[in-house]
Amino acid sequence: MVANASDELIGTWVRGWAEARGYETRHEGPIHAYRRTGQDAEHWEYVIHNPNAEQLAALATALKEHPGRRVTAFTKDIDALVSQASAAGLELVSQREALMVTDMTVQDVEPPRLEEGLHWEEKRDGSHAWVSLHRSSDGAVMASGHVAAIDDYAVFDRIVTAPEFRRRGYGSLVTRYLASIATESDADEGLLVASTDGYELYKYLGWTLLGTMAVLEAPNTQDGHERVGHTA
Repeated sequence: MVANASDELIGTWVRGWAEARGYETRHEGPIHAYRRTGQDAEHWEYVIHNPNAEQLAALATALKEHPGRRVTAFTKDIDALVSQASAAGLELVSQREALMVTDMTVQDVEPPRLEEGLHWEEKRDGSHAWVSLHRSSDGAVMASGHVAAIDDYAVFDRIVTAPEFRRRGYGSLVTRYLASIATESDADEGLLVASTDGYELYKYLGWTLLGTMAVLEAPNTQDGHERVGHTA
């Protein structure tokens, strides 16, 4: 299992994460980018692994020219990144998410069994799968999640538990179900972005931290659009 993030790994995550959501993507050397559905041409987000001072300066110029854009940088040294970004004219607006990895070769190949009164629903579209856990009495969605196969990786995404059903282990069940689907693609490793709230759960399930996601913007360039994270 990989112990460190790399440009190739980050590019794989962008492809699996963004394309499964139907987002437009671009890849130019070490800089990857995506645009969320429904947003105009200004609203691209650049994604880069461990950028150096020269790359941050170039990205800062691009953000000042296009105020609707931002940068997500993956790093293991957040303090050094923030210092370099500040010197380039960028400011940190979020560091509430982290990239994690797990070994898919040790995952269960069967979905987890459920207690009476619960049932699974599953949908697939090519290499993308969506599963949801329901209460059978009224069909309420208790938890759900997505996974997409890309190269030798399985990219997990949007694993959420409804507020009234949290802290009962349902998010863990969904993650295990998605992992069982991912084993069908012969994926060697799984990738996901975890929020600070979900980090401990995935760590408990055997996921390993690869680095922090730092979201950077040019100062005084907010354009009124809501800035959402990568787990929503």
